[in-house]
Amino acid sequence: MAARSPPSLQPPLPARCLGPRSPSAGRGTAVYAVSSEASGLANAAREGAMDKSDISWRVEEGSGGLRRPEWAAPAQAPFLSAPTGSKRLEGISVEEAVVTRTQLLEEELSALKEELALCQADKEFVWSLWKRLQATNPDITQAVSLVVEREKQKSEAKDRKVLEILQVKDAEIQELEQAPACLLGSRFLSLYYIYFVAVMVVTFYKRASGLKQDINDIIQRKIAVDEENAFLRKEFSDLQKKFNDKRQEVKVTKECVHNKEEQNRLVIKNLEEENEKLSTRCADLLNDLEKLRKQEAQWRKEKYSIDAKVKAFEDNLIQARKEIEVSQSKYNALSLQLNNKQTELIQKDMDITLVRKELQELQNLYKQNSAHTAQQAELIQQLQVLNMDTQKVLRNQEDVHTAESISYQKVCFYSVVKM
Repeated sequence: MAARSPPSLQPPLPARCLGPRSPSAGRGTAVYAVSSEASGLANAAREGAMDKSDISWRVEEGSGGLRRPEWAAPAQAPFLSAPTGSKRLEGISVEEAVVTRTQLLEEELSALKEELALCQADKEFVWSLWKRLQATNPDITQAVSLVVEREKQKSEAKDRKVLEILQVKDAEIQELEQAPACLLGSRFLSLYYIYFVAVMVVTFYKRASGLKQDINDIIQRKIAVDEENAFLRKEFSDLQKKFNDKRQEVKVTKECVHNKEEQNRLVIKNLEEENEKLSTRCADLLNDLEKLRKQEAQWRKEKYSIDAKVKAFEDNLIQARKEIEVSQSKYNALSLQLNNKQTELIQKDMDITLVRKELQELQNLYKQNSAHTAQQAELIQQLQVLNMDTQKVLRNQEDVHTAESISYQKVCFYSVVKM
């Protein structure tokens, strides 16, 4: 019988660690199938070993490989040294354990990286959803559609992972189903293949324990995800309540602004009516002022004429005094004419008295006219001050109304933009 080359002693790669969102049902089925197949292989390997050489092997999981008893070493030494270029089984088992451990660590690291990426993506999605809901007028329909799309993507990712796991497990199960037929079909199977089957059994036992641990982790993660979903639902209901409160506040604000605009319209209308009345009053006062100015000009003309008359009378008085002096000098000479002259003098004195009375009356009238003119000027000044105050009040009211209108327009514009 031709010598067959020994198969590779490297065990198959362990199953990949599932992500935090893989379902536990598929993995439980795979674990059960792998455990059943591994136990069947172990029993078949033990029976073949007992029938072939009556040598019992013990499987110890402490070192990651198989250890034979010390009394079995001499019987196996010729077989282990038979294949050309092969190494010792102890060295190979240690190397396999190191390689297996390295692969497990690498796969665990890659699984942790994938889990971290998923957690980061979930965090960014929740943060973006939170920002959308914190807006003044959030779109609840869009937020719900985003959440539904996110859950759909998660379910698709879960289905893909479950499909990949099932495909890998089916391939391994097929290999395990084909292995016993090849290994146990011949009664002349060497102990080398029995040792390889035992290594496979131990590896699959370890995989089964790892899969159970993964199932427990998945259950815990599912509980955490359910708690997080409950928290997000509660937070979503709170945000919806806040949104309704904000909508009610906006409605009340719009009503207040509408009432304020109505009040402003009434105030502006009243101010315009008052302004028209004041304008009419100012026009009347200006007409009165013009009349008073005309009267003042006329009185000034009369005053000039009276002053001219008074001056003329004063000149006449001076001349009369001169004549009196002349008459007094001629008193002795004109004693006969004294009575006539005295009569004329008395008459002139009476005229002068009348003129003086008229002058006094004119002076009093001028003083009254001056006082009346001062009163009119003061009244005009007061009216001008009142008119300026009214214009200032109107301008202030217009500025306030303009500022309120601009602020209301800005609020409306921001509300429209945010909606």
